[in-house]
Amino acid sequence: MGKVGAPYGNKNAEKWTFKKAIRLYNDAIELSNQKETFKINGKNVEGYSFDFIGEIARELGTYHKLITIHLPERFPQLNRKKNELLSNLESNCYSNGKKGIIKEASALMNLKSNWAWTDRQQLDHTSKGDKINIPPITWVDNGDKQ
Repeated sequence: MGKVGAPYGNKNAEKWTFKKAIRLYNDAIELSNQKETFKINGKNVEGYSFDFIGEIARELGTYHKLITIHLPERFPQLNRKKNELLSNLESNCYSNGKKGIIKEASALMNLKSNWAWTDRQQLDHTSKGDKINIPPITWVDNGDKQ
């Protein structure tokens, strides 16, 4: 009979090892790069198969918070892989929306809700809302004539 229970030292019966997590991210990134041909208005248009993290997670038989929150909290060194995956999906969404593969409204909703895209600048990034005091210009006559 095989071993039963969590590995020695694993007090929470955690099934995710770093090696398994890396494999999950590599598979997810590979899916995010996957392209296919779509029929749009009678024309073949090449686009990305996935543009939302939930679709990738479902394809891999898991849930998106495992990929976006839980594994990176457990293994902080995975943040680069997570950022690469999310960056790919943001780019895919924009590209697919631009090509008409997904409806522009759906693309915009995804970009706004998942990537903090906005219609207008929400914050004053220069003064952070503080008053800007600019001293008045004082003209000095130094006697130069033109």
